[in-house]
Amino acid sequence: MDLPLIRITMSGNFLSERTYAVETLITHYLGIPVDIKVGNHEGYYDLEWEGRRIRIADAFFGKIDPDTSYVQEPFLPKQIEESSHPEFPAWICLYGKADLSITENKIMVATDLFASAFFMLTRWEEALGTHRDHHNRFPAEAALMVKSGFILRPVVDEYTALLKQLLARIGYPVPADKATYKVVPTCDIDIPFFWKGRPLWKTLTSRSLARRHPFSLWKDYQEYQSVKNGYQTDPFDTYDDLMSLAERHNLTMTFYVIGGGQSEYERFYHVSQPHIRDLLKKITARGHRIGLHPSYHAWQDGDVIRAEKEGLEEACGYEVTVTRQHYLRFGVPKTWQALHEAGMQEDSTMGFAAEPGFRCGTSRPFPVFDIRQRRTLPLVERPLLIMDVSLRWYKKMAPAEAKTYCNNIREQVKHHQGDFVWLWHNSNLSPIDGWQNWREVMEALM
Repeated sequence: MDLPLIRITMSGNFLSERTYAVETLITHYLGIPVDIKVGNHEGYYDLEWEGRRIRIADAFFGKIDPDTSYVQEPFLPKQIEESSHPEFPAWICLYGKADLSITENKIMVATDLFASAFFMLTRWEEALGTHRDHHNRFPAEAALMVKSGFILRPVVDEYTALLKQLLARIGYPVPADKATYKVVPTCDIDIPFFWKGRPLWKTLTSRSLARRHPFSLWKDYQEYQSVKNGYQTDPFDTYDDLMSLAERHNLTMTFYVIGGGQSEYERFYHVSQPHIRDLLKKITARGHRIGLHPSYHAWQDGDVIRAEKEGLEEACGYEVTVTRQHYLRFGVPKTWQALHEAGMQEDSTMGFAAEPGFRCGTSRPFPVFDIRQRRTLPLVERPLLIMDVSLRWYKKMAPAEAKTYCNNIREQVKHHQGDFVWLWHNSNLSPIDGWQNWREVMEALM
C-alpha cells in the first residue's frame, strides 16, 4: 500500500538547504513521501496529514537574510541543550529550545530539528576555516559536539526517532524501518607489508631505533630472510586473518588501497607491484571489497583521485566506487566535490581521528549536500565511528577500557538500526609497535 503524503509547508528562503534537511530526515531515513510547499510560514515548518499537524520551529534559516551566507561563526549554535520531556527520550537541541507541547490534533516542537540535522550532516562548521591541525584537518577538539560532550550521541538519529514517534502520535501509519543494524568492518592498507616494498636498510634502521638495541639487528635480519624465503609470514600480512574473522561472522571486509602519491605518508607500495596485485587478487577471490585510499595530497583534487581510481581499477580488475581519505584528511565541502568529480559513489571518511563517535551525528548512510554549490550530490557518506589508533594513541586507552568504550558506541548504533563502521589497520594486528594485546578489541568489534 502506498503511504499517504505528508504535506510540508515552509518559508522559501534557503529552499535547497531546507528541502535537503526535510527529505533526508523524513524520506531518506523514515521512508515517508513528502509534498513540499512554500508558504508564508515564518517561524515554523508545518507538517500536515488529514487535518493533524506537527509544527517544528524554524529557528535558523528563517532568521538569516537570504543574501547572507550561513557559513559564518555568528551562526554557530550558541547553547547546546538536552531535552527532558516526560513522554519522549531525550534529544539534543542545537537551534531553538529543547521542548515540545502536545494538544489534541497538534504538536509544537520548539527545537529546529531540520536546521540542527543540517548542521551535523553537512558539517558546515568545518568550512569556517578557523581551526586546522598539523595535517590540515579540522580537529576534533574544535567541534561543538566534542566541546559540549555530546560526540557519543547520534543526535540526527535521535531526531529521526523523535519524528517517527511524533508522526505515530498524530495517527500517521509510519512504516517499519527498512534499515537494520549491521557491522561494517574496514581496513586501511597504509603499509601492506613490513619487509616487502621498502629498502632493507631503512626497515632495519627504523626498527633498531625503535627498539633502542643495536644487537637486535641480527635477529631482525634473520626474520627478514625467513619471510623472504617463505618460512615465515610477514608481520603485517594479516589479511587472511582479517578476512577469516569477517567470514566467521558473515561479514564482508572493505580494504582501502592507496592508489598513488609520492609523499612520506604513502611511499610504501604501488598498485603496479606484483606482490600488491597478488594481494588484491586474493582479497577479491574471497569475496571482499576494495576501495580507494586517495594519496595524502589528493584530498581536494578530483583529477588526481580519478587517476588513482583508474590505476587501482586496472590493478584489481573491477570498478572501484568507495573511498576513504588517507589520514582522514577532509575539507568541507571540497573533498566531497572532488570525490563526485572523480566518479565516486560512497565515502567513509567522516570520523574524527582523535575522537571516536558520531562526527556527523548519525550512524546511518546519508546523501551529501554541497554547501557551496547548494545542492545534493549523487554521493553517499557512510560515517566512520571507530578507528584503532583513535583508541590507543589519541585516547590513551588500555584494551579493556577500549572494549567498553566501543561497546557503548555499538549499543547506540544498534538502537538506531545503523551501520557500525570501524577501521582496523592490517599493521595493527601485529605485535610490532605494541599492538600485541589489542587483538581482542578488534575481535569484539567483529
